[in-house]
Amino acid sequence: MKKIILLFFLVFISCDSNDCGDIVDKYERDGKYFFTLTRGNNNNNNSEGGGQAEVTKETYESFSVGQEYCLE
Repeated sequence: MKKIILLFFLVFISCDSNDCGDIVDKYERDGKYFFTLTRGNNNNNNSEGGGQAEVTKETYESFSVGQEYCLE
């Protein structure tokens, strides 16, 4: 079930190539690296949700919790 939810969030986040969010958590699982992101609406600063994004080890090590990360 967790894999289905994770896949949903990965698809949800990767739909918009200019999607950015604040990193609220970082974790490693089974040799893969992930950020937990929250997204905001630029028009009115209300929260729009978020999700997980799988990243490379290099990206994982170069960002800290609290920083903004944009999917490429």
